Amino acid sequence: MHLHRHHQDTTDARFADLLRIAMDGYRASQAAFSEAIAGFSAWNIDEEAATLTLTGDGGRTCVYQATPIVTYLPALESLAWAWANDVFPVLSRSRAAQVRELATQTGYQMFDTPQLRATPGDMDELCALALHHLQGIAVFKTKNQEPWVCYVLHAAA
Repeated sequence: MHLHRHHQDTTDARFADLLRIAMDGYRASQAAFSEAIAGFSAWNIDEEAATLTLTGDGGRTCVYQATPIVTYLPALESLAWAWANDVFPVLSRSRAAQVRELATQTGYQMFDTPQLRATPGDMDELCALALHHLQGIAVFKTKNQEPWVCYVLHAAA
């Protein structure tokens, strides 16, 4: 999200501060998560249970609560919020709907708009803001197929 030069009101300033804080947290969280999962070789998302299971050598597993936040089509630069996507079960959409609170908190209606155009950088910023808002530990992205799906992870289930 790049603010226009002529947008210099307090809403934009607060949003810029929030985005900076969220991105700093996102970078740190992603680095720590990458290190923590380095020994795992397979993953599985259970949409009904809203969990991510990582499997490693010797059958070792780790399970996280996983809240889907966005789907993303990189070729079209199209982002859709999970709360508005009927593909996800009710539990997942309900958890994902908390991201809509950011529309009221920031004054930016993109959080309450079901679908929007977004560059890959914008997608990362929106994931960072969702991670910060949902107080997750990391963002997990499934990029092995389209659309990509991004999940905010929470403490091991």
